[in-house]
Amino acid sequence: MNSSLLDLILFSEKRKDFLLLLKEGPKSIEEVLEKLQVPRTALLPQIKKLKEEELVIHEGGIYRLSEIGEIVVEKMQPLVETLSVFEKNEEYWADRKLAPIPPYLVNRINELGDYHLIEPDLSHTFDLNPELLKNLSKSTYTHMLYSYFHPQLPAFVLNLAKKGIEISLVLSEAVYLRLVEDFKEEGKEFLKMENSSLYILEKKRVEIPALIATANNIMTMGLFNESGRFDRQYVISFEPQAIKWGQELFEYYRDMSREIKRNK
Repeated sequence: MNSSLLDLILFSEKRKDFLLLLKEGPKSIEEVLEKLQVPRTALLPQIKKLKEEELVIHEGGIYRLSEIGEIVVEKMQPLVETLSVFEKNEEYWADRKLAPIPPYLVNRINELGDYHLIEPDLSHTFDLNPELLKNLSKSTYTHMLYSYFHPQLPAFVLNLAKKGIEISLVLSEAVYLRLVEDFKEEGKEFLKMENSSLYILEKKRVEIPALIATANNIMTMGLFNESGRFDRQYVISFEPQAIKWGQELFEYYRDMSREIKRNK
């Protein structure tokens, strides 16, 4: 292998897709062409280069990864997936504060998978995001962190709890103070419910996300931009690995928070 191996792998979509396909197992050329939907004449020269670098073996009409190829592709896949996450919305990520995401989750940001970005909707300028509300309302549990105050939040979480949805809510200290000062009755009723729990994140000088919300079927995250403002753009994903990633992010902040004891 020579010094151009990285270029060989990453600078051709056909070679990259072919290697990732073989990670699933050996394939015939017919299976490869069907899966990748590329002309034979376009793909065969790329396969030849991979064979020359001893990443791919061709035997009995079947292509498979060599031992070296298996190692390379195993390490390559997270990098490719990470690049895909950032390339999908380059302007968004370039202007986000990533400090609120702990390093071990930043290293696994590829797990966001095939997410999409929700932009502000002028028809719902003063509302909580409708897609988020719809999906959380259909769940059996939801775990949320809010560090910015929205006047619809108290009624919404109380309504979820009344539906029997298990709800765990982490609030920044500033948001909690707004809740107890301006929505005292909703706060009291929420805490009386057996399926609800409330935490306050009191740590100072800790950068936190604007929003984290996870449920059975959805993960949503809102990050402040580099100016410290939340522009109501949300990352949203329905993939199981993204939901697990979001749950770990929520637990990271819940574990450093103080639980408000239930009213007797």
